[in-house]
Amino acid sequence: MANYFSPIIWALCLNGSSIVTYDKSRPHLPAGTKRQVMTEAGHSCSVQHCVEHIVEIHHIDLNRENNDSNNLIVLCDKHHKLAHRGQISKMDLKEYKRLLVERPAITTAIGYGDYDKNLLQKINSIFNFETIQKIKNESFGRFVIKDVIEPFHELFYAAEDPLFKFTSPHLEQLRLDVLNKATTFFRHFAQQSAGLPSGYDYIDINEIRRKNPNADLEHWRKYSSDTVELAQVFCKSMLLLRDELRNI
Repeated sequence: MANYFSPIIWALCLNGSSIVTYDKSRPHLPAGTKRQVMTEAGHSCSVQHCVEHIVEIHHIDLNRENNDSNNLIVLCDKHHKLAHRGQISKMDLKEYKRLLVERPAITTAIGYGDYDKNLLQKINSIFNFETIQKIKNESFGRFVIKDVIEPFHELFYAAEDPLFKFTSPHLEQLRLDVLNKATTFFRHFAQQSAGLPSGYDYIDINEIRRKNPNADLEHWRKYSSDTVELAQVFCKSMLLLRDELRNI
């Protein structure tokens, strides 16, 4: 956390309902410990599938005086705030911390070439972390924002290029799976969508009921639910490919 009120500092202890009051400045984090923790995380957020490199060091147990390296984890600003709110549990943070120890043995053995690295970054620029979150959180009801669907158009356009392929068999299999899941989702979505300048009209249950009181509303609710499920399946596949950014 960047700013603190002095000489009295209030910090919420998320273990329970108690409030901890600090009347002295934050203990100094030794340079060696900071360097160890940052190097361990590769100077990027420790949360899996997040590749943000603007990061901060978080105290897992929320005790800022406990500067043991096992209690410190590197997080981006967004995940740091979620951790302080308790939306990322201490147990989860410890698991992310544990996975960091295993990650170097996995990543250093791969060694992708420059071509594959550039293509991997291109695909992940189309579906960056924020875009994936928008797709995962979309309810696919009456209206779908443009930002959720347009990246699929960009992916399909790029896939028309014969050179839009990885030389690594592992990455190519992940790419094909992403493309397959994207195609399945988009075909399902496109059957019931209508494009607008700001997004897409989709399944409006109230409008369907108004136009046809005898309409099978359960059919349309399931169609919308199936769209959500297909979007989730795509996101899972895309996150597997995105996780390979750890290897470059």
